[in-house]
Amino acid sequence: MTYSQRSTHAAAASDFTYLEYQIGLAAEELKEAQGLMKVHEADLSRLTASPGYDPGSVTPEELLLREQSAKQQALIEGIQATLAGLEDELAKLED
Repeated sequence: MTYSQRSTHAAAASDFTYLEYQIGLAAEELKEAQGLMKVHEADLSRLTASPGYDPGSVTPEELLLREQSAKQQALIEGIQATLAGLEDELAKLED
């Protein structure tokens, strides 16, 4: 169903618009979260590749970066689940 077809159905039009807006927000939030995850991964990679790095000992900085990466990964997975749910709702409205 095209936007013009949806807009002729007043009740459905607002639902579609709302879901499309929420999907856009979630997609942008996901993009930002993935970008921050890349920064954490790059920082961790830089730390583990440094000449003085000892794989046998874990530094507080490494622990912090690993914790931040884990939290960011959980956030990304949550956003992806939300986005999938919104897209499913939108698909149901289109039927």
